[in-house]
Amino acid sequence: MPARSGRADGTVLPTGSNADSGMVTAELAIALPTVFVVLVAALSGLFAVTTELRCTDAAATAARLVARGESVATAQSAVRAIAGGAATMQLSDQAGSVRVDVRAPAQIPFLHALLHLPAVSADFRQPLEPGVTP
Repeated sequence: MPARSGRADGTVLPTGSNADSGMVTAELAIALPTVFVVLVAALSGLFAVTTELRCTDAAATAARLVARGESVATAQSAVRAIAGGAATMQLSDQAGSVRVDVRAPAQIPFLHALLHLPAVSADFRQPLEPGVTP
C-alpha cells in the first residue's frame, strides 16, 4: 500500500481507496439538513401563495354575493367553503360599493404545530347592484 507523510510527528497517512473513508458520510450529514430546510421553506411559500389565492377567490365571490343582494350569512358560508373553515370575513360598504376582506391562516398540513406561518389576507371591492343596500 502506498503511503505519504502528512503529519508533523512523522506518521504516515494511507493513500488510495481508504484515504477518503468517511468523507461521503460527513458531506451527507451536512447536505441532508440543508436540503430539508430548503424543502420546508419552499413548501411554506407554496402553501402561503395557495392560501392567498383562495382568499382572493373567496373575497371576490363574497363581494359579488353581497353586491347582488344575498345575505351576509350566505357570503360567510361561501368564504368558508372556498378559503377553509378558519377563514374570517369582514364586510364594509363604501360609496355605492361593498368591500370584503378575507383572512386565513397559511398552514402546512402536517407541520402546522411546528411552523407558525403568518395569516394571509385578500380584499375585493364590488359595486352594488341598483336597488341593493348592504
